Amino acid sequence: MALKKRIRIIKKIRENAGVWKFISLHRIGSRYVWDKRPGYFFIEWWDGKKRKRERAGQTPSEATEAQRRKQNELIGELLANGKELPTSQEGTATPIQDAISMFTDHVRTHSPDKPQTHRRYAKVLEHFERHLGKRKFIEAITRADIDDFKIKRTGEKSQQHDRKITPRTINFEVSVLRTFFYFLVNERGLNMDPCARFKPLKDQSAKARKRPPTYTPDELGRIFNACDEGEKAIFATLLLTGLREQELYFLTWQDLNAGTIKVTPKPKEGFSPKDYEEPIIPIPPDLVKRLKNLLRPAGWIFPNAQGGRTSHLLRRLKHIATKAKVENATLHKFRHTYATRLLESGSDIVTVQGLLGHSDIETTRQYLNPDEALKRKAVNRLSLNL
Repeated sequence: MALKKRIRIIKKIRENAGVWKFISLHRIGSRYVWDKRPGYFFIEWWDGKKRKRERAGQTPSEATEAQRRKQNELIGELLANGKELPTSQEGTATPIQDAISMFTDHVRTHSPDKPQTHRRYAKVLEHFERHLGKRKFIEAITRADIDDFKIKRTGEKSQQHDRKITPRTINFEVSVLRTFFYFLVNERGLNMDPCARFKPLKDQSAKARKRPPTYTPDELGRIFNACDEGEKAIFATLLLTGLREQELYFLTWQDLNAGTIKVTPKPKEGFSPKDYEEPIIPIPPDLVKRLKNLLRPAGWIFPNAQGGRTSHLLRRLKHIATKAKVENATLHKFRHTYATRLLESGSDIVTVQGLLGHSDIETTRQYLNPDEALKRKAVNRLSLNL
């Protein structure tokens, strides 16, 4: 007999006399006819000569999900004990470790130049597997497990920063799990998706957060006054193009052409642009002039002392910022400043979105929170002259 038929759904109802009793559900073929009287559903199966029951919720969907989950748990027990499955059940149980390996191998194969993405995905799945406890098979995972994962992660602390895991991090982790199950459904034919239509956690700190931090004109002046000519060229490029750190590191002279910079993949170096796009970024004339005045001992626009690709610019920036007495200096702050200055100078948000390479305009919209001085300046331009 197929294992699925060994697990049936029953219901416990209360009769008029106040006595609780179990009732069987009628079936039409393989479908249950759901009894509408108030009560609780249970699943029932036989373990040898012993009958077992487990509560399965109050709704038909909860009951069928409990039946499916128990079915896969029993399949896992059979496999773990070295027993053969009935023919109708072959191929229905995938060990969680195997599913994770299939997914991470897929990510590594299709994104060989994104090792950081592979590491981040693998870390999320490591957390997820840890919270699954003794569960061994992917088919036994339900929406309740995803919800439990969110709840448990909310109560944990980051080992790296010794602070509570933020809603933003948990939402990212659930998005990774959604990608994981999407892969299993579409590439491996798995008939389940416990992450479908999951609502993200509300992030109160994100609501309270103002626009990203930027450098003031005075801070920029002090930073550039503390730089040598090579450093000025590097940080001016970040400030006037909005390039990300890695994009700057992999710039070659071939990427510079007629007043534009094109961010191109460097397969041999293991680099590709974010989202695999190749943005072309216009650059102002004074930056073009500054870059053309640089020596060209190597193919890289910004080589290190040995002629190789530069790296670790944050360390150099921190040293310069200390001399310039500028606090909280970061490389990405130049990108924030670039975006904010574009919007404050009158550029429309769609143009800025294209320059920054944002796939979602909401990411660009975060720069639209003007400070009080700009609000006052805008209001002062109004008049009653009609």
